[in-house]
Amino acid sequence: MATGDARKRALVDAYFHGWNAHDAGAVARTFEPGGTYEDPTTGGPVPGASIARVVEPLCVAFPGLVFERSGVLVDGDRLVVEWTLRGHNRGALQAGIQPTGQAMALRGVDVFEVGEGGLRAVRGYFDQKGFFESFGLMVLVQPVEQGAAKYGYSMRVPSGNRRPPGVIALTWIQGANEAEKERIRAHSRDNVKDFLAEPGFLSIVTGFTGLRGFTVTAWEDEAAMKRALAKHHAVAMKELFSGHFVASVWTSVWTPTRMNRIWVRCGSCGSLEDVNDDHGSCHQCQAPLPERPAFW
Repeated sequence: MATGDARKRALVDAYFHGWNAHDAGAVARTFEPGGTYEDPTTGGPVPGASIARVVEPLCVAFPGLVFERSGVLVDGDRLVVEWTLRGHNRGALQAGIQPTGQAMALRGVDVFEVGEGGLRAVRGYFDQKGFFESFGLMVLVQPVEQGAAKYGYSMRVPSGNRRPPGVIALTWIQGANEAEKERIRAHSRDNVKDFLAEPGFLSIVTGFTGLRGFTVTAWEDEAAMKRALAKHHAVAMKELFSGHFVASVWTSVWTPTRMNRIWVRCGSCGSLEDVNDDHGSCHQCQAPLPERPAFW
């Protein structure tokens, strides 16, 4: 092996050894001044000197993270390395997302450009959607907007309380930018914890389309809602009115005009059954019915 090739391979070895040791400083030392790192998650090149902002969060999320290399090609000052990244998701990948505990095995390729003083550039290629799905996260592929429709994501948190709602609260809140949207989401997570501690809480459906967040919460009565909103929600409202926080907001509380029936399909004969009275068997074939869903 030529001396130059040995040096290039040694640099790449040191790079992967740093990753597998979870040592961001060791990874950074393999780059020459001005060297850069880039992969599908970085949104562009990251200075090699700042590689810790890539290495450290990933090692927190996957404490046993390890790169297994399976091949290397050398072409002048360029090396291509095929790898499999393995680990278990034991830590939070980002705020608000709890670890799944599931194993991750991601295949990818790194392209290295080697300069006189170290790695000039590292470009990683892998399936970003496959990365998240490999350890139990959901990835939605949809437009941001299409005609008059704006797309986003939603979440439902049920309390287990199956009583009919006495009041429903509808809210929307518009963040000024992505950072503000994350502040809104952080407040929402604390609010939901308080809601779940309230016996009169039924469930919440919440989400975002663009920068607009929305919530629909169902309660046994207004007293239950007021008890829950007196906790962290009051802190969020104080921030809303005392600081430069959110672009616009609307809240409301509704009472039902008419409460229609809940219908469940019998799995045996296909009959659609009115289960508001919680009867346990199908009127047509007497087969057991699924448990009545909660009203909201």
